[in-house]
Amino acid sequence: MFGAYFDEGSRDPARQAHRFDRIAGRYDLVNDVASLGCSRRWTRAFARAVVECVDAGPADAERADADATSVDRAEGRPGDCPALDRLPLRGLHILDVACGTGTSSRALARLGADVIGCDVSEGMVAEARRRETGRDVVAARADGRCGAVTYCIADACDMGFADNRFDAVTCCYGLRNMPSPVAALEQMRRVARPGAPIVTLDFDMPSGTLLSNAYRLYDAIVLPLVGGLLTGHPSDYRYLTQTIEQWPGRRGVAHMMRVVGLRHPQCRPLTKGIASLNRAWK
Repeated sequence: MFGAYFDEGSRDPARQAHRFDRIAGRYDLVNDVASLGCSRRWTRAFARAVVECVDAGPADAERADADATSVDRAEGRPGDCPALDRLPLRGLHILDVACGTGTSSRALARLGADVIGCDVSEGMVAEARRRETGRDVVAARADGRCGAVTYCIADACDMGFADNRFDAVTCCYGLRNMPSPVAALEQMRRVARPGAPIVTLDFDMPSGTLLSNAYRLYDAIVLPLVGGLLTGHPSDYRYLTQTIEQWPGRRGVAHMMRVVGLRHPQCRPLTKGIASLNRAWK
């Protein structure tokens, strides 16, 4: 089902690391452009999904599966998120795979989690560490208003973390770029404790011919143009648009989650399907 996508040599880890090293400094800015300005709302929706998964657990997910007629969940309101002063993830240890510049890792830490963010790109990890020195981040951590975040270099398909270590494992915009998303999901399952959720966020293709064609045109022309102007590397953004076009989307991710033995996979489109959340439990 996914062979043509996975066999591309351009997804070699060393090439991937080099590609993302070059664009690390402007990655979040271009991500805002690629998402039509929605990426920050999607990050809040992602953080909310992690809280929901931790609160619900696999037993509640099983009951929801029994009532559902489709793997798709209704589209939520991407701007919604739990109150940050609740710290609903306090005391939990979360692994954020392909953490990039640390946007998702910091979102989880602001909800109280202690987070390890890992990425194959040294440039991305360096940028994430640099952002941890910001005045607001340092003050919040000193006051106990957020959890700790540490960053490290790691290949998602061959992580060195112990089995059954983390209370949740997450991945934002990374699974699509990995040489083997199935191998990466197997690693995420291995390091998650029994009953822990695995939550992913990534670009998708919107449903409906008109909207889908319009987004493909935007993705093929505007993203490489803007990304190239901002970073000086248009070829890297042409590559990223190709991965979005070829990606099997939320239903494909749900299938991969089943393949590696994760339970109760569910998916939720965001912003008419331009992005999607996937979640399942070990």
